[in-house]
Amino acid sequence: MNAWKAIRLVAARDFWERVASRAFQLSTGLTVLLVVGFILVPTFIDTDSAEDWSIGVVGEVPSGLAGTVDAAAGDAARVDAISYPSRVDAEAGLESGEVDIIVDAGGKIVVDNSTDQQLTTLVATVLASLDISQQAADLGVDASALTELFAGGFEVESISGEADNRDGDRAFAFFATIVLFMSIITYGSWILIGVIEEKTNRVVEVVLGTVRPHQLLTGKVLGIGILGVAQVLLIGVVAIIVLSLQDALEIPEAAGKVLLWAFVWYVLGFAFYAVAYAAAGSLVSRQEEAQNAAFPLTLMLMAAYFVASFSIAGENPVLRIASLLPMFAPMTMPLRIAGGDALVWEIALSLALMVVTTYGLVRLAGRVYAGGLLQSGSRLKWREAFRASES
Repeated sequence: MNAWKAIRLVAARDFWERVASRAFQLSTGLTVLLVVGFILVPTFIDTDSAEDWSIGVVGEVPSGLAGTVDAAAGDAARVDAISYPSRVDAEAGLESGEVDIIVDAGGKIVVDNSTDQQLTTLVATVLASLDISQQAADLGVDASALTELFAGGFEVESISGEADNRDGDRAFAFFATIVLFMSIITYGSWILIGVIEEKTNRVVEVVLGTVRPHQLLTGKVLGIGILGVAQVLLIGVVAIIVLSLQDALEIPEAAGKVLLWAFVWYVLGFAFYAVAYAAAGSLVSRQEEAQNAAFPLTLMLMAAYFVASFSIAGENPVLRIASLLPMFAPMTMPLRIAGGDALVWEIALSLALMVVTTYGLVRLAGRVYAGGLLQSGSRLKWREAFRASES
């Protein structure tokens, strides 16, 4: 049988076998429901974060003070005024929390440690504006002339450049890192368990009568890898649709580039770890040993994830080194690319090391896979499986 045809047959078998499984259907449905619920639940909860500010008024203060401050605060707060007969009563109200700030006759502002700085600034600004308007009126200055006088302004131009606006891109890349981490753990475990099941049921002995071990390994990784991408895309599309309907979707400018690089590293990272998971599964013959077989790989993945999570704020030497190492690069290099920290030669070197190492791992794991598939009984060591493939 042609090699590519054999790989396609194995990939299709693993793909449709997983799609038809009840566990896959339930997990996919549950994940979609959780994502939709995570997006929709906040809309059924009172998320109005506007504060309630009260201004204590003593004596005669400019009319419309509270309304003007309320308009200036916008959606940030709701402002009202409480009138007090004396300064003493007003201060008692401030201490008890009945009001947040005091304005007495003459425009004096009284605050305490609990007074919001934004409220103090707004009240001071509004009082100054009202005072200027009153003095202008006393001097006979026309209101339209006063408006024209203050109509000018200053244009603020930022020269910070693109590098200072990377927080959203890094957050987006880190989200892709989380998806990659969960996908490799999930689908890598599927591959490992699937190999053990085939060994336990002796199915692999029949399959190896038609296809070669490396073809079986490649087809299995390819089939489950495509299934993983399809599941992630389904969940992502549903999330985007729901967010769009909620008008809550705010995509960073560099999202397209981040997604492209995340996909490249997803493919390379999945290929690297999936092959290792398949080889690890071929070393054991019982489901009870699956966790122990996967532990070294899971530990390596967790180390890469923690390096990425601790580096989301920006570049650091650990992240830079990790982004060049094949076992860490799929989760760390996208962060550096999104943050604009990765140089072109670093990206090229990391990609080259990843491809070369993955190819070498495929060759090594293929030998281990071939040597361990037909072995039963106690758990094999990598060296024993490698030697068994030579016999």
